[in-house]
Amino acid sequence: MIVGRYLLADYVRSRRFVAPLLLLAVGVALFYSQPGMPVLSTAGACAAYLFPIQCWVALSFLNAQSASDRHVLAATVGGRRFVVGRLLAAGALAAFSSVLALGYPLVSGVYEHTPHLNEIGLILSANLIATVSGTALSALFAQPIVQSRAVSVLGIAVCALLTVPLDLPPTLPTARALDTIDASQVPARLIGDLVTVSTFALGVTVICARLWRRRE
Repeated sequence: MIVGRYLLADYVRSRRFVAPLLLLAVGVALFYSQPGMPVLSTAGACAAYLFPIQCWVALSFLNAQSASDRHVLAATVGGRRFVVGRLLAAGALAAFSSVLALGYPLVSGVYEHTPHLNEIGLILSANLIATVSGTALSALFAQPIVQSRAVSVLGIAVCALLTVPLDLPPTLPTARALDTIDASQVPARLIGDLVTVSTFALGVTVICARLWRRRE
């Protein structure tokens, strides 16, 4: 946790978070700009929007440190603690984005009715599916695995765009899962996305743990 806090503090000092998080905040505000919005369907569309934005957030975080800074930190705290801290910090950013997208419409009261607890849980789950997917995808293209930022951005963009024609979560399938007024239908619709994203994130975690320790 100490390593994760240090990395997050360093990210904040770098100010690289400003542009992606500003776009996240503006986008969420636009999604909920009108009162009387349907709860689940609007949240599903917003969750799909979170995916590309979180790719940017995660990439800006993972590339915030220079190679020399990463080497020094890994040598100081040990490769294992460095990897765990980096993964936890990236996960914390994913959780932050998810909660932000959930909290704004709740606080502003733009939904057609006050969401029930089960609806809040479903929205948070959809948001996490999107943000964890974006974080995991960016981790595969971040330093030290991919050194060129141009290649990183291109690779992430291509993979993100392919989720649409291939009908892969967390874009269209997740949005469709919440496109209903009956909350009881959502868990069965969402479980497939949850399993797919969890498997993907676990695989990325294993890959990053090995490659980060080997290359730092």
